[in-house]
Amino acid sequence: MGKSNILMRHSFLALWVAFLFLFLFIVLPLTITFGIGDIEKFLDVLKTPSVLSILKFTLIQAVLSTFLAFAAGLPAAYYYSRHNNSLSSLLYYTTYIPFFLPGISMVVGFLVLLGRYGILNNFLSLVGIGRKQFLYSFSAILLGHTFYNSPITVRIVGNALKNLPAEIIEAGKVDGASKIKLFWSLEMPLIVPAVLSSLILTFSYCFTSFAVVLILGGSQYATLEVAIYMYLKLLARPEVAMGLALIQFLFIFAFGFFGTFFESRISLPIGNRIIYKGGLFSSVALLYLLFEWLPVFSGVFGSFYDFRRSRFFFDKIVNLFSAGRVEILGTSILNTIFRSLRLSLIAAFLATAISFIISWSARNSKFENISVRLTSLISISITPAILALGYIIAYRNLPPQMSMVLLYTVVSFPVVINLFHAEMASFDSAIIEAARIDGARFCQILRYIAIPLLKPAIATGFAITFAISMGEFSGSLILGSDRAPTITVAIYRMLSSKHVPEARLLSSLLVIIVLVTIFIINRLSIRVFRSKI
Repeated sequence: MGKSNILMRHSFLALWVAFLFLFLFIVLPLTITFGIGDIEKFLDVLKTPSVLSILKFTLIQAVLSTFLAFAAGLPAAYYYSRHNNSLSSLLYYTTYIPFFLPGISMVVGFLVLLGRYGILNNFLSLVGIGRKQFLYSFSAILLGHTFYNSPITVRIVGNALKNLPAEIIEAGKVDGASKIKLFWSLEMPLIVPAVLSSLILTFSYCFTSFAVVLILGGSQYATLEVAIYMYLKLLARPEVAMGLALIQFLFIFAFGFFGTFFESRISLPIGNRIIYKGGLFSSVALLYLLFEWLPVFSGVFGSFYDFRRSRFFFDKIVNLFSAGRVEILGTSILNTIFRSLRLSLIAAFLATAISFIISWSARNSKFENISVRLTSLISISITPAILALGYIIAYRNLPPQMSMVLLYTVVSFPVVINLFHAEMASFDSAIIEAARIDGARFCQILRYIAIPLLKPAIATGFAITFAISMGEFSGSLILGSDRAPTITVAIYRMLSSKHVPEARLLSSLLVIIVLVTIFIINRLSIRVFRSKI
């Protein structure tokens, strides 16, 4: 009975923390935002030709982008799952691109690679073909989404294929089936849940895309997320922005609910991994790696080299940091960088702490799935633009920097809480029970047992939140563009004002800051983990 009462108290703690998080960070601001307007007015707005056109384009580009991203990632996923070599390791690290590397930095990499005087056009001009217009088109949007979201397929589908029991595949070989036939007739049907999960996640990212559409597509294209920003900040029509935000929230929530409902009812078989040597997909995997990493390295190289004038511009680097107040930002670059670091670190602490409390308190209880899945589903259904709109209207007296911290916490929360949820599932509860028998209290168990043993997961969750927060763009542009610009806002402002070298430099600096911080935190977590065993 004592153990049951303890679990019940902890379960209620998880529910209360989850409820307060959802209520204060999401439900209350959105209720106030959509409650102050007339629903019929919102619906009338959605019937206008311009809004219907935006909705139609958002759906079309999301469907096409999802298909292309899946098609590009599937061969790489297969190679990653069936090989254990340096190439498969590189594919694994590539899967971190959509989760860690800032979207706007990747877009800048595409500008360097595909711009009028970019790497590809310089090569075409050199071989006598002539320069082409790759950017500011629908094709550029699809290419950007394929690049940024295909690693999701590699990670989710590749892991599912890797976990398939070798016995099943060997049995298919005995019947004389080729590898291709085995893949389509045996392996693919078994990993349908993973395929659907990757498609749902990819579609959600493409549907709510912001930086790729805004910068690579140009002003003639607008998804719902971009349109919310334009109607709110540029066209001063908040009623249209609220109508678009409402329809986007309902759509993403319904889509996410379907995915969660489906995943909870189907499980994948897991067994010993089967490894192949060589294979026809080696060249395909190499081409995929080139496709994924060329924009990254192009963006870094383009931060100190001018392809149009064929010269280095190290003087721009010196001027950027030696300058005081930058007019287009209203502050200095150093202040902007330190602001981004400060806000991201605070958000990382908040998201990690809240996720840990909910996951730890809810483990092994009947409220576990409710606490974790409900908070995760609602959080993932809220895009940064919608949340920023809610904070502007509901929390208008809140300093923009505080609103941005709340926004970063919500945006990164689904990833972090699912990470902790997975770690708690494999946690040895016998250690906790032994500590309770010895008279240890809840806080003592957390301090001396749970936190030390889960430090690697805590450090990883902290790093993920920090990376997501540093690269967040749309919410930062809406909330802090005027009074508290972040580094992503500074990059966009400089691109828009033709300060291209400075924008490239800041973009590369952002990537370096994120990668170095993640590396340091993970190294520290590994060191702590090894010291405990």
